[in-house]
Amino acid sequence: MSSVGVIKELWRYPVSSVTGEMLDKASISDKGMDGDRRYALVEVSTGIVAHPERDKRWQKAVYVRSRTAANGAVEVQVPDHPWLGVAQAELSVALTGFFEFEVEVRPYEHSVREDDKQVFAVDRYDVSPVHLLTTASVDHLQQLHPAGNPDRRRFRPNIYVQAEADITGFAELNWIDRPILMGSIAGKVIAPTKRCGFAIIAQEGLDNDPEILRNVMRFGGRHMGVYCRPRHSGMVQIGDVISLAD
Repeated sequence: MSSVGVIKELWRYPVSSVTGEMLDKASISDKGMDGDRRYALVEVSTGIVAHPERDKRWQKAVYVRSRTAANGAVEVQVPDHPWLGVAQAELSVALTGFFEFEVEVRPYEHSVREDDKQVFAVDRYDVSPVHLLTTASVDHLQQLHPAGNPDRRRFRPNIYVQAEADITGFAELNWIDRPILMGSIAGKVIAPTKRCGFAIIAQEGLDNDPEILRNVMRFGGRHMGVYCRPRHSGMVQIGDVISLAD
């Protein structure tokens, strides 16, 4: 195995489509990062899960925040409101006022007990892969589009890797099907990450920028970053080495 970099940041998104939380360490398994994408924003009248990448009404979702409390409960903060638990009625009121149509938080079916009788959100995600992105890809996109700001937050990785100096370009796209070691956790790079309109929308400190996606499409075939599937459970933390099979 050869080192391709070290873990610079770890991100978890307890509620999909909203801003997530940075972690010092995280548990991952063949089912993904523990606590990732447990809930979704849902339009009550239709039951449709938020799609900021294709529905402008949802693009403000990135200004909403989510986190996991010490007791494991998920909390959400709507702008100009305090942190609220996903089960609190006040949260739906705050979300509805913010989006200007009726919105609530619902759990994905994979995230709750089998005997739970809640109304579920329709799953949008393959819950298995862990999303990995390197600084090499972000730096390459910056070189392609110097006037833009391809901040890693636009791409919502779980694991953001500080790449070795000799790792350049959209390097991860050449890693598909290769064994990978994430700290002490063995796995495999299984697929490139297909990018959507979420990467261009405005968020805190970042302007709307269609050129971000245009350059990913032009030079990466719409792909940037990769999905990895761990083979077993374990912990990863900031500073862990990421290695690939030679």
